[in-house]
Amino acid sequence: MEFHSLVSELGVPIATSLAMMWGCFYLIKYITGNLTEMLLTRFDELRAIIIKLIDKQKEMEIKLSEWSSNTDTLVRFIMDAQEREKERILRDYKKKNGTK
Repeated sequence: MEFHSLVSELGVPIATSLAMMWGCFYLIKYITGNLTEMLLTRFDELRAIIIKLIDKQKEMEIKLSEWSSNTDTLVRFIMDAQEREKERILRDYKKKNGTK
């Protein structure tokens, strides 16, 4: 049906309301169809990025705990070495001065 014949049969207000109804239907169809699909695709991409970031953060936590334990071991070794060095210096001093 042509636009002119629709206007002549139904009148301008009804023809424009039908045109607006068709426009709203098209807009709703677009929003629920293409736009929703596009948003879901973006959501899946963002979810994948977040999962990767969480994995990297967990890896960094594991490495940090390994480094922390290695650091603690190194600190204990240095402190033990300092204590042994103090004892050696004290023994050498006692030997030189003849005291026990």
